[in-house]
Amino acid sequence: MIFLCNVNNSISHPPHPRRAVPANLPPGAFFFLLGSLGRVFFLLSFVYAHSVYGVVVEEKNLSQRITELRLKSNAHGKFVSELLGNPVEFEPIEVDGNAPVQSSVSSTKVDGESLPAAEIPPRLSPSPHSGLPDVEEKEVIQNPMPDSVEDSSPSSSSEESGLSNQPPSRTKTPDTYDELYKPKIPQRRMGYYFGPFVGLVFPDDGAVRYPKESFQSDGGIIGGLRLGHDFGGMRVEGEYAFLTHKISHGRSKLHNFQGRFILEKNIGSRADLRGGIGMGLGIVNHDYKGHNYKGAGFSYDFLLGWSYRVMENWSLNLDYRHYLTAAHENYDRLQGHVIELSAGFDL
Repeated sequence: MIFLCNVNNSISHPPHPRRAVPANLPPGAFFFLLGSLGRVFFLLSFVYAHSVYGVVVEEKNLSQRITELRLKSNAHGKFVSELLGNPVEFEPIEVDGNAPVQSSVSSTKVDGESLPAAEIPPRLSPSPHSGLPDVEEKEVIQNPMPDSVEDSSPSSSSEESGLSNQPPSRTKTPDTYDELYKPKIPQRRMGYYFGPFVGLVFPDDGAVRYPKESFQSDGGIIGGLRLGHDFGGMRVEGEYAFLTHKISHGRSKLHNFQGRFILEKNIGSRADLRGGIGMGLGIVNHDYKGHNYKGAGFSYDFLLGWSYRVMENWSLNLDYRHYLTAAHENYDRLQGHVIELSAGFDL
């Protein structure tokens, strides 16, 4: 009798667990990966340790260098202070005939070490055939350096040599700040100015009307005052002028209020050449044969002149002017020539 049995192998032989290493890797690949990771970790640890150790060493070297520099600086400062605290003392040097001169300069000690004394070469006596005077037997040299500047002056040297009867030299007083920087040529100032003026008048002959009569004019004078502003090469000014001169059987008078524009050109360090034109209002009064012929009208003049700066704050002007007035129903046009001298004072 045959019994058929189906034995479940899954109980006696369980299935193989899942492999940790993929099936396509060769045997030993897992240990190879572990070894590689260990090498990388060791390499990183070495680099880190080297970098930290190197920084520490560099910091240590830098601190040592700074310490050495400080020590050297302190030593140098101490040496300089000791050197300045022990100045070299000079003693008189004696010369005995032809014996060589020995240096008597005391040595200076610095940090316990003495510095070598300065050696002075021997002084040789002149030969009898050289024609030079003989040296005294003993000559004492004291104070090789002058004590002060006053000892080396001509007056002190003359007193030491016995020539005290000579007059002392005169010392020049130093210039003050203003005298030192003051320009030799007066500088031109720009701004407001004022000044009087006077002049000689040479009028032309004129005439009066109603009745119409002509008269002859003689020389006269002019004077006035002006105020202006200097812009540097250009001036604008206003003036009042009073002009009077004789006429046949009477006198003529003119009150003139004018403004003037002037251009100037430098022809030297102090001198200027100038020209201008003026316009204004003229009030005329002709006293002719006991009658007054009055009127007011437009007036103008032309100027050509020369200016000279005497000082920084004032100048002199010499001008020629040709003046004219408008005609009026009581008189003909008044005109003439003026030679004028004026002064301008800066404000």
